[in-house]
Amino acid sequence: MKMFSLLLVALLTLGSVVMAQEEEETVKDFMEVAIFGGGSLPIGGLTDWSTTNPTTGTEELGTKFGFDAGFDVGHFLTPTLVLGLNLTYGQYGIDSDSAAVASLHHRLICPSVYLKYYFAGESNFMPYVKVHAGVDVAKYTTRVYDGNEESYIYRELSYDPAPAFGLGGGVFYYTFDYGGIFAEANYHMALTSDVKGKYGDEEYIFGETASVLEIHAGLKVFFGGE
Repeated sequence: MKMFSLLLVALLTLGSVVMAQEEEETVKDFMEVAIFGGGSLPIGGLTDWSTTNPTTGTEELGTKFGFDAGFDVGHFLTPTLVLGLNLTYGQYGIDSDSAAVASLHHRLICPSVYLKYYFAGESNFMPYVKVHAGVDVAKYTTRVYDGNEESYIYRELSYDPAPAFGLGGGVFYYTFDYGGIFAEANYHMALTSDVKGKYGDEEYIFGETASVLEIHAGLKVFFGGE
């Protein structure tokens, strides 16, 4: 939680500093809207994620490379600083030979607020840096006890939301007057180690910090002007 608080302070500080540097009246876009897709590489404890219960013991259900997609909607606070909302959905394979999980997946649903700074220049290229903070909801395939069937089964179990944050950067390229294409890379982490999920009368603890590296490419459009 300390890291999460520090990131929020950094977001506010960056915004106030940049806005103070750009007090003069300049023409700027009003809003950006982007859609994207890409790959998501789990790192750390997610790669060997496991579930444990007294009856079946510990079972490895590690997270494999996955794919994600999402969108950004942002408002230009200054000609180069954007405050916006993001939603990213990631779906991952399961590192298991069990046929029982062959049709199941691990999933991460990540709504967040982002702050982005563009390094505008004379060319059609605009590099940028980006920080974000929000929550993650892990919907992970877990071996749970089904009281109706009186046996253990696999379910994509929803765990409680956890604070999440990250940072990254990318480059935007104008392909037409009001928009273009972009590519970016982000590091994303959620404090999911102690979050719980419930199935029937039993609770399950996630047990790991959700950390991923994301590579995205997409289309972005700018609207309006002031």
